[in-house]
Amino acid sequence: METETLLHPASCRPDGCAGLCTEAGLRAADAAYRHRLIARARRVLGDPALAEEAAQEALVRAWRSCATFDPAGAPVRAWLLTIVHHVAVDMARARARRPPVSGASPDHEPTHRVAATHEDTVVLRHELLDALSGIGPAHRHVVVETVLRDRSHADVAAELGIPAGTVRSRLHYALRELRALIEARACPA
Repeated sequence: METETLLHPASCRPDGCAGLCTEAGLRAADAAYRHRLIARARRVLGDPALAEEAAQEALVRAWRSCATFDPAGAPVRAWLLTIVHHVAVDMARARARRPPVSGASPDHEPTHRVAATHEDTVVLRHELLDALSGIGPAHRHVVVETVLRDRSHADVAAELGIPAGTVRSRLHYALRELRALIEARACPA
């Protein structure tokens, strides 16, 4: 008789566990529910590759928290679908916070351009000054000090007498405003 290897015996209780703490249980759950997990993640993420990654992460999270499964509650399938939904939402939020990869979409044209000549540099500087004048003075000061003068958030915060987190927050919103202004001027509707 072959014995199953317990992957993390300290966290499982014999009376209430999803059965994912064993190699056979994890394999069985993967075989039975993987397609449903991927489908649920794909509805949230829209990307098949990320959906597969989310399904894998959901199985890992379920394996780690196998002992928290309540057999008196919802079935294992519903428990796993809930986990994959949370994983997919986390991934979508993380993806939304990061800027898109340059050149990721052939339809996406970059809004910035590199100055090739002295005349282009003058035009770009004028566009930047024009955009900077379109944001508030507190945001403008943070952009000038941190981005253009390359000063640290801590130095600018000490100068202004505010927390460094406030400087980072102002910089975030200022850059977002600048991007919107520059894009609006580049592509008038």
